[in-house]
Amino acid sequence: MSGDKRPVIYDQNINFFRNLIVQARLVWLLMRDPRVPLWLKALPIGSLIYLISPVDIISDVLPILGQIDDLMIVLGGLTTFISLCPSHVVEEHLQSIRGEGEDWKVKSQSTSDSSVDSDELETTVLEAKYTEPPEEDSKP
Repeated sequence: MSGDKRPVIYDQNINFFRNLIVQARLVWLLMRDPRVPLWLKALPIGSLIYLISPVDIISDVLPILGQIDDLMIVLGGLTTFISLCPSHVVEEHLQSIRGEGEDWKVKSQSTSDSSVDSDELETTVLEAKYTEPPEEDSKP
């Protein structure tokens, strides 16, 4: 699919469990995003309801097959949810999970001291808020 513009969710450079964590965080962020339609948010909720419901396609009495069908329904529901979400929203959240978003840029500033060459000296500025801790009254 060369014309597919969907973001790549599964990265083959990292292991299965790391990808699972990334997808779980992505689903969490997409569920909280107001740009994702409400009817679409019913898909992961429905798959989780299936997980806890007593009605199953394959009964949980069977040792391994009963749990595998639950796992496949949940993973399929979450994967379908991610694929149906707007691609620009998915890409934005994937960038924020990977630390590639605009909010995570470090600003670099060169100093303008005339005694030091500006190419040699570069400072990194991190913007943050600082508040003084409350003063404690010390009584003897």
